[in-house]
Amino acid sequence: MNHEITSESLTENENSIEPKLPRSPKKKKIRLVILGVLLLAGLDFFGIHAGAAKSDKAEKSGRNKQQVTPVTVAMVTQKTVPVQLQAIGNVQSGSTVSITPEASGRIIGVYFKKGQDVKKGQLLFTLDDRSQTAAIQQAQGTVAKDQASVQQARDALTRDLGQVDQARATLVKDQALVRQAQANLAKDRAQAEFAQGQSDRYSALYKKGAISLDQAQQYVSNSKSATATLQADREAIANAEAVLKSDRVALTNAGAVVQGDRAAIANAQAVVRSDRGALDNTKVQLSYAKIYAPIDGRAGNILVTQGNVVQANSTTPLVTLTQIRPIQVAFSIPETNLPQVQKYMQNGRLKVDVTFPNDQAHPAPGVLTFVNNTVDNTTGTIQLIGDFDNAQGHLFPGQFVNTTLTLTEQPNATVVPSQAVQNGPDGQFVFVVKPDMTVENVPVTISSTIDGLDVVQKGPQPGDKIVTDGQANLISGSKIRIKTSGNDSNGNSSKSRRGAGGTLRLRSVTKEQGGESPKSGGGES
Repeated sequence: MNHEITSESLTENENSIEPKLPRSPKKKKIRLVILGVLLLAGLDFFGIHAGAAKSDKAEKSGRNKQQVTPVTVAMVTQKTVPVQLQAIGNVQSGSTVSITPEASGRIIGVYFKKGQDVKKGQLLFTLDDRSQTAAIQQAQGTVAKDQASVQQARDALTRDLGQVDQARATLVKDQALVRQAQANLAKDRAQAEFAQGQSDRYSALYKKGAISLDQAQQYVSNSKSATATLQADREAIANAEAVLKSDRVALTNAGAVVQGDRAAIANAQAVVRSDRGALDNTKVQLSYAKIYAPIDGRAGNILVTQGNVVQANSTTPLVTLTQIRPIQVAFSIPETNLPQVQKYMQNGRLKVDVTFPNDQAHPAPGVLTFVNNTVDNTTGTIQLIGDFDNAQGHLFPGQFVNTTLTLTEQPNATVVPSQAVQNGPDGQFVFVVKPDMTVENVPVTISSTIDGLDVVQKGPQPGDKIVTDGQANLISGSKIRIKTSGNDSNGNSSKSRRGAGGTLRLRSVTKEQGGESPKSGGGES
């Protein structure tokens, strides 16, 4: 190369018309060397990267075809599942009583502790009852005095009844005298008529001279005497009737006195009843000095302590009792579910279960007892209430719980483990294992979730195997290997994963449902 540069330089010197300064052979050599290096570097760069891209693409394609993803699978099975409605419920007491005093006085005794469960009829408070005791004694004295008045009126009635009986007896006697006088009058009238007849007959004989004047006058005198007797009888009857009339007046007056006595007795008895009412009222007031629990419940905070003076019907309660056994849970469901509830309620009471956010494994059972009569227009829901015996006392008023209302049971429902259902841009799906140990992305429609199982409305069929773990590394067509019960894909023992509640729990659930236990497929081991 040095030779070529030298020859070129000589040629240029020979052919130039004007003489030029000679170039430095060392600098030109350096320039050519740098140019050659750059050209070779460019060719190597493009060649290497093109080959690397082809190599990577081929390697990746080969790896995808050969990669086997270890997964856990479960069987799609059928079982009878409950049809349920779930909502957030609020625990409320069926009865809450604020204990307020009904009498005034000082609290002299408190017989329970705040937060204590009390029974109906249990003594809670006692008040100073000396004023009520004195009022009872006064009312008892008034009752005794008025009862004496009643007895006095009864004695007067007895006396006046005796006078009535006496007046009645006198009336009867005088009536007998009137009848006797009337009988005498009738007898004397007959005798007077007979005497008059004799007088007339003998007067006629005297006129004829048949008898003497003395005989005639004798019969006339007898007739006049009978007439006088008859007049006396009439006067005796009139006198007897006047006496009889007086007796009737006396009897009437005695009867009026008796009626007055009876009225006095009634008034006295009314006063006694009023006194007894006042006595009973004072006894009631005395009973208010002891305050008993009106219901079974749990006592809240004692708001007025011993030694304080309280007033009757005060607005400040002494304590509040809340019934917790039984207890109620109120929850709301959409109005669109109301026809279902009404339909299944015709077959009997519906079961309601409640669970706590931190304890889903121990539901508290109850029954639906109330469906509200109005739909809330603002929310489009209707309120339901369930009753719970709350024997363990885990439910507290005001607490929020998860409520599950069981309407009926759906037999032969298709179920899959909840872990198998994935969410994608087009909705939910599962990976179904095909016979060639590849997977297929199958869309799924889930109606409900019960005890870790999703109820399938549309999707895989019973007997299909689906992936429950390892879906993150899968696409449709991916090759899989079913994990064995020994070690997972990372070589970790399954015993260390047992506590996490993963593969083993789902397999046991599937086995109990009558499905086949997952077995190793034809993938690589």
